[in-house]
Amino acid sequence: MANNRYTLGKVIGSGGMSEVYEAEDTVLGRQVAVKVLRPEMAHDANFRERFRREAQNSGKLNHPNIVSVFDTGEYDDNGIALPYIVMELVHGRTLRDILREGGPLPAAEAAGILASVADALQSSHEAGIIHRDVKPANIMLTNTGQVKVMDFGIARALDDSTSAMTQTSAVIGTAQYLSPEQARGKPADARSDVYALGCVMYEAVTGQAPFAGETPFAVAYQHVQEDPTPPSELIEDPSLTPTQRVNIDAVILTAMAKHPADRYQSAWEMGQDLQRLAAGQVTQAARLHVPEDSAPATSVLAAANSHRAPVASTRPSEDEDEEEEHRGGWMKWLAIALAAILVILAGYFAWALWGPGGGGQQQSEGTSTSNPAAVIVPEVENRPRAEVVSELEGLGLLVTVNEEPNPDIARGNAIRINPAAGSELQKNSSVTLTVSSGKETTDVPDVTGMTLQEASAALSEAGLLLNDNVSETNDDAPAGQIISQDPAGGSQLSKGSKIRVTVSKGKETFTVPDVTGMDRDRAVSTLEEMRFQVNVRMVDSQEPENRVISMTNRGEKLAAGDTVTIDVSNNQLMTAPNLVHMSEADAKRALSDAGWKGSWTVGETIPTGALVDNNQVGWASVNQGATIRKSDPVEVRLWRFDPAALL
Repeated sequence: MANNRYTLGKVIGSGGMSEVYEAEDTVLGRQVAVKVLRPEMAHDANFRERFRREAQNSGKLNHPNIVSVFDTGEYDDNGIALPYIVMELVHGRTLRDILREGGPLPAAEAAGILASVADALQSSHEAGIIHRDVKPANIMLTNTGQVKVMDFGIARALDDSTSAMTQTSAVIGTAQYLSPEQARGKPADARSDVYALGCVMYEAVTGQAPFAGETPFAVAYQHVQEDPTPPSELIEDPSLTPTQRVNIDAVILTAMAKHPADRYQSAWEMGQDLQRLAAGQVTQAARLHVPEDSAPATSVLAAANSHRAPVASTRPSEDEDEEEEHRGGWMKWLAIALAAILVILAGYFAWALWGPGGGGQQQSEGTSTSNPAAVIVPEVENRPRAEVVSELEGLGLLVTVNEEPNPDIARGNAIRINPAAGSELQKNSSVTLTVSSGKETTDVPDVTGMTLQEASAALSEAGLLLNDNVSETNDDAPAGQIISQDPAGGSQLSKGSKIRVTVSKGKETFTVPDVTGMDRDRAVSTLEEMRFQVNVRMVDSQEPENRVISMTNRGEKLAAGDTVTIDVSNNQLMTAPNLVHMSEADAKRALSDAGWKGSWTVGETIPTGALVDNNQVGWASVNQGATIRKSDPVEVRLWRFDPAALL
């Protein structure tokens, strides 16, 4: 047990530096995961310090898509102080397992999953932490469909002072997702995680890593020097349109640009494009190649090449400055072209302002310089309704207000205007202002009686989510079945809200104690305290009255409320004494001394020639040593001396 609090169970994960155990927090009564530094590493002060910093870094992060860290400390293991980190126990499958078992994912599905990963990475980067080991094995989908990113800080703890390629096999083993700058031994930043996420996306949609080689060093060299095959060429889906293929290539190859400056500049920026890709929209990376309203004539390869960073001709040991020289030629021409465009635009606006009709006069807000009787529709998005209506009416426009739900804009704020902002209208023209009524509400379905998987599907259909913090309790319902929810079914709730549920662990079981030999009342009390129903069965026995002589289910596990039967002695049996050759009085006394309380009958006499036997018991209905009930009748026959019996 770690720190007299965490009971360690089976190993559920193992790495070069630590092992992860399933465990129970005995104080809070919940299941957790405990990561423990390997004993062979614990002797090294550097590894201990790095493990401690990992705990600190992970503890800084608080995001729904990042595995939570609850506690950290050390415990003694045969004289070795082993540091540990207590984390949220996540039930589900890693993206690596999903891809191995089911093959590549549709691009939209993969983008939806990795958009959540990008959100998690952005939160990490804002906290000053670079993951450095983004890979499918560190991305988990829970049983409720939530995405969780794991192992923040591991790479940081392993490459503080040396190259990621020479430190340990823990980083060598993930060369398929290593950014060019990491492969060259240079510092990693947020854009290194973006590169790795691009590699993960590549593998998710194609089923294979962007580069492969016989050794990690061969793979790392390709990351620096080689261009990946455009992923759309490896996707075997004839239903994909050219637009969709360009969209996929543009996102992945922008993330995987060789030079960090050519990539998405933040995980948030990549996440926005992944959300667009998941929604079937044209991504920002593909806008130069795909018109918003039509399929492109641009080929897939052209789009892929245009988003590919210039191939570095240097070896991994050279500086990034040399890469800039290779790009310098075309960037110089691009700068000249942009300067020419700016000159043309400046001339046009100068002519519009100072030329005929311009007169150098200032344009008043909301009015048109070319037509004084016209007004310009202002920007309205996310502004208060009253403020916008007042401004529009002040411009002489007739305003009609509609409401619609919106998850991102607060209730009462404007969503859009029709005609759009910037339009030039005559005064007294009609405009339609659409205002947010808040998040769209939906009826909460009743998920009691369902499994978690069934409930997640039912809630998703209603636009709701299943809260990951699932409570468990013992109940008469079958294990795994939902027994309560909050809010209850039939309630009204905003779409996107989470529903908390409690799941049955089945009936609580207890081991039936051995109560044989106990007094009846004590035995009944013992069993009832353990929440069993007790059936008392009185049986004939020579044991003392009210002593338990046998029972059912002894030592077995039964659920609370189950019935245990105990057999209790009524002390109604006795062993018959030898009555023969006793007088009638002595025979009755012998029976009474043994507890007999039955009826006594004297039958016909038995003739005897022995005078000494006269008036003694010659026969009894009960034999010596026989077990009889104390209430059984007893009949005896006495000897009677008869001289004739001597003949």
